[in-house]
Amino acid sequence: MPCQSVFRCRAVTAALGALLLATTTASSAQSPAGFRFADLDLRDPHLFVDAFGCRDITDTPLLGFSVNGTLQTRIQTDGDGDGSLDLSYLVEFLPLDTSQASNLIDFGGAQCSAPATGTTCTPVLASAVAGDAALGPPAACLAALPGTLRPYTPALTVPTTPCFASPTGNLTLDLGGVPVTLRQVALSATFVGTPATELTNGLLRGFISETDADNTILPASLPLIGGRPLSSLLPGGTGACAAHSDKDVLDGVTGWWFYLNFPATRVTVAGAAPAIFGDGFEP
Repeated sequence: MPCQSVFRCRAVTAALGALLLATTTASSAQSPAGFRFADLDLRDPHLFVDAFGCRDITDTPLLGFSVNGTLQTRIQTDGDGDGSLDLSYLVEFLPLDTSQASNLIDFGGAQCSAPATGTTCTPVLASAVAGDAALGPPAACLAALPGTLRPYTPALTVPTTPCFASPTGNLTLDLGGVPVTLRQVALSATFVGTPATELTNGLLRGFISETDADNTILPASLPLIGGRPLSSLLPGGTGACAAHSDKDVLDGVTGWWFYLNFPATRVTVAGAAPAIFGDGFEP
């Protein structure tokens, strides 16, 4: 129906504009928010190899290999030239609303386009941790468990508010080509920006039993350490060269708590799954 006057036309146009803006804002608020790890560094335990003496290969390269150096390269580059970054871990909030006491999240492996700057990621493809994450007070931020950290350098950093802390799950972590299957995995980080554009002081922790570490045989392709059990690189493990022990105990089971730090950057998630509310799905 045509407008009866210019004033009526302007009023109708303004109302439609307001409705469109409200609809767009609501839709945006319900959209998943993805944060991709921009780096990942093992802080505890360290890995040692018996080569020209007992060498810490966590940060210091030996014959061109270090755990954290290889992790950084794989996360930030496309070494095989297939158009995807070689290693991607993604935290998805479904949706992100830092005004709430909890948000639904999903965490795990994803596929992200190269280069890292301006990357676009799939939703989480291999979910490791999913459920309600706690947001808000300092108690929501994770920290190291008492008595499980050695004073290595650099030291572990921990998140501060505003932060989130995930529920627990299981994750096979790729530590620069070293597969480490962790139980009781949880992660936490500090939000930066409103709305958040980054996560800082990220902390990921998880436990591997001594039995699992004994049975984890490192890929033969890895220099210096290929073909050896993971436990032989961990202080306190069978055949380990380190003079000290990093062993911990969880529910009566001997093993190692792993602690890693990460930053994460907000990325575009293409083809993201619809936001989940309660037990159902939002179409």
